[in-house]
Amino acid sequence: MRIFISAGEVSGDIRASELVNSLKKYGNFSFFGMGSSYLKKEGVNVVYDFKEDSIVGVQEALVKLKNVFESYKIVYREALKSDVIILVDYPGFHLKLANDLIKAGKKNIFYYILPQVWAWGLFRIETLRKIKGLYSILPFEKKFFEKYGINVKFFGHPLKKLLKEKINKIQIEGKPIIGLLPGSRKDEIRRLIPRFLKIKREIEKIYKDAKFILSLLIDYPISENDNLKIMRGNSIEIINSSDILIVASGTASLESAILKKPAIVVYSTSELTWILGKLIVKVPFISLVNLILNEMVYPEYIQHIRPKEITRKVLEILENPQKITNKLYKIDELLGEDNPTDKIALDILNSIY
Repeated sequence: MRIFISAGEVSGDIRASELVNSLKKYGNFSFFGMGSSYLKKEGVNVVYDFKEDSIVGVQEALVKLKNVFESYKIVYREALKSDVIILVDYPGFHLKLANDLIKAGKKNIFYYILPQVWAWGLFRIETLRKIKGLYSILPFEKKFFEKYGINVKFFGHPLKKLLKEKINKIQIEGKPIIGLLPGSRKDEIRRLIPRFLKIKREIEKIYKDAKFILSLLIDYPISENDNLKIMRGNSIEIINSSDILIVASGTASLESAILKKPAIVVYSTSELTWILGKLIVKVPFISLVNLILNEMVYPEYIQHIRPKEITRKVLEILENPQKITNKLYKIDELLGEDNPTDKIALDILNSIY
């Protein structure tokens, strides 16, 4: 059986590789698709490596339209050769791909990590309705989709396994230790690192012995110094070693919550995307943690970021971190089972045979 699996950014590549690992337990399959280093490590024949193509936002998409179009042609052509198609996150790209593959007669299409239509884009529901299997990693999505007569399965969140893992601590001396996690996409990093560095300078005025650990997944013109350690990834170890995190919204905020670390969510996009987002997005928070807990547990600072204001919030949290961390224990029960990918893999295969 030829299984085509597609991921368009680093976090999706990780989740897709975990699913491939689970599928291997139940049979001998041939895997190929779009992805990058994580899928390659699982032996997947990557027909298109997204590398730094992944994008968020309208303006960013317009700039990279040619790249997206070229990659789409390759991915669509290759997916037609498959018996089973598994799409992971990356909704703008994958929903069009799903729609076109359905029109081409493909039936065994599955979607893992669903488009956030509850935030915006209800028009996307009709495409999801046509897909054979839908698998959520967020506890509130199943009930949301049920209102529209769509069967979505939720077995748990793959990050919950962090609770049982032994995570190393980075050897660094300082007080406090502050983790800086600007995300994995090139546009995110380009926008957020200058803002993070301004926040860093404000914090250093208060805490002379503060140390900072920056997660950097792409090349960026910044060097280590006495106060700043740069790591190529290792976000989990950075989180585990920090007293507080400043993170881009997304996976890192949820990892921080699972590890019971206080964090502040900071995010910035293009002005065009920001203006359009305010008009169409219908949720009270942008952080997954706050959405799952239905409460502003992690403070959020979006778009027009004021370093002094964030520094004051950092000081406030460090004086009483338990005010946040005590609320994070509820997330353990909400995230479902520890290793959902085995169940998802088995469910996909049972749906085919």
